[in-house]
Amino acid sequence: MPVLFYEIFNNNKAYNPIIFCCDHANNNIPQNYNNLGLSPQLLESHIAYDIGARSVTLELAKYFKTYAILGKFSRLLIDLNRAESNENIIPKSSDGIDIPSNICITKLETKNRIKEYHLPYHKALNKKLHSLDRKFNRKTSLVCIHSFTPSLQRKKIRPWHIGLLHRDDKKLMKPIFNYLKNCNNLKVKKNVPYSGYDDVNYTMTKHGELEKRPFITIEIRNDLITNIKKQTFKKITRMLIKSLSISQEKLDNQFEKSIHNII
Repeated sequence: MPVLFYEIFNNNKAYNPIIFCCDHANNNIPQNYNNLGLSPQLLESHIAYDIGARSVTLELAKYFKTYAILGKFSRLLIDLNRAESNENIIPKSSDGIDIPSNICITKLETKNRIKEYHLPYHKALNKKLHSLDRKFNRKTSLVCIHSFTPSLQRKKIRPWHIGLLHRDDKKLMKPIFNYLKNCNNLKVKKNVPYSGYDDVNYTMTKHGELEKRPFITIEIRNDLITNIKKQTFKKITRMLIKSLSISQEKLDNQFEKSIHNII
């Protein structure tokens, strides 16, 4: 059986037209790369992966009984949320930390990493999305889950709990935001800590916007989701489930109305 360079949760079961993905789910580095010259401590930090995002993604996929596609290796090996042409697809540094093995990387090695790790992930995500498009005879929603650190080196504190990254299509974002903004003691804001229009959102742009499907990237502050047993993790997950349920119900109603109009 071939080695997969990504993970698929619920591989043979999907009962709703929604898919979750987590580009930066893991901090693994293949053994032959010698940790990219980094210490084990750094590979446990936010520069290597999106802390807590994998657990949130799996919880959401379980609730909605659908697929989750997850990156299997560290974003420092290759960033699955960058275009192949993006010069930062293999980062030479992250939050002020140099990545020794990436500093003098050759074009051939870059090409090999794209072929081995980047392309298979995006092909798998594309395949699952289109399989559900056909199953439900409509465009499947894409929800990308990420987490962000409360502060970067030498930069201001990031006070938000959740950021909703979007572009021109706001079909998913609006109902999610309208619900979350009314949740007690929750700081939610659009297009933070990054903008949906930045070049750091390859996955939702490629598989969402260009495919003309409902899409959103949800950024969660990682200190809220580090431990699945803590109340903050459970609270954040519950709020996301509720807001996503509302957004999907609106899409379901729109789809039913369009079918009725055709008939």
